[in-house]
Amino acid sequence: MHIRQITIFSIVILLSFGLTATTAFPQTKATTTNPLKKLPPVAPRTIPSIKCTDRDSMVACKSFKQLVEARDERIVEIILGTPSKYYGHVAYVCLAQNSDKFTTVDFNLPNSKSYSSYSFYQGNESVKKSDEQLAFLGPSTPNHPVDPSVQDQWFNEHMNQEVYKFGSVDVHEYRNGLREETEWDYGKWSRPSEDSPARDAEATFEGAYVWLARHTGIDKDAPDIGDDPEHAHITIGGSTIYVHYRFQNNNGGNTDYRLIIQKSTGRFTETFTPLDREDVFEHSGTCMIFKK
Repeated sequence: MHIRQITIFSIVILLSFGLTATTAFPQTKATTTNPLKKLPPVAPRTIPSIKCTDRDSMVACKSFKQLVEARDERIVEIILGTPSKYYGHVAYVCLAQNSDKFTTVDFNLPNSKSYSSYSFYQGNESVKKSDEQLAFLGPSTPNHPVDPSVQDQWFNEHMNQEVYKFGSVDVHEYRNGLREETEWDYGKWSRPSEDSPARDAEATFEGAYVWLARHTGIDKDAPDIGDDPEHAHITIGGSTIYVHYRFQNNNGGNTDYRLIIQKSTGRFTETFTPLDREDVFEHSGTCMIFKK
């Protein structure tokens, strides 16, 4: 029974016996309604204006421009990301020459305060499970299962003088105005800690499947630890972005795809290497760069 109910019950009993009683009620402050604080206005997301001036990439640029002007949900998400105080967003739109094709690479770039020492991650089992699941349960993973002990090894590997943040890098390919392929690699952003002499160095990214490929290559006699060549392998260094994966070509064979982007200028080269032929097809051009 609540205190207020007990007090009222006592008063009723006293009055019923003709007794006079003075009951002290706790003084409560009158409820006041604070005026609502005006929240700062949310700036509308500005859709960039796309200008197609390069003659060689004009066809691809016009397809991209059409999607932007139509406010295509995925394209807008690729170039603008999701507003956050913890991240910036970077997108490269790489336009093919003389072809209606473009490839996008986009990622959230953690700000300096978003990184944590590795002890933070190792002490949180739910974070560990979540990151391992995001890294190794991709669409093609059932054909290349990654042993839980290998997942733990990937998760636990770190350098004490660095701080970390987990995230993904996404790759989309558009042909004739339609999205044809989507790939990604989930992994670790890392940068030197504040007490490191190299603390001003840029953050770098290594995808989980780059780590798998590297560890498979260290010991050729070791059993397959789950590397999937059809899964994107992505790294972002101080100056370049590197993407590599394999896909089935129209002839039923497999083709190795590699994309290298110079971060500062957006210049890129992509190569297609059919594994059943000796030909190598190479294309180069310039990516549009969007930063938030």
